[in-house]
Amino acid sequence: MTFLASVSPKNWIAVAVIILAVIFIVQNRATVSITVFFMQFQAPLWVSLGIVLLVGWLAGRFSFRKRK
Repeated sequence: MTFLASVSPKNWIAVAVIILAVIFIVQNRATVSITVFFMQFQAPLWVSLGIVLLVGWLAGRFSFRKRK
């Protein structure tokens, strides 16, 4: 059995996600200006999108908790 054949599908998916994340970061390095209420921030676009993704994930996670 070769090394490539011994790698599990779960690991292949992890490698693919990492490659896509690196491509996403490289393509979204431009600095953007973000205004929240009266505060203004500047950050790379990929950081801004990552924060929005995290906030959305947390909102969904806490909104759909299992009830006892």
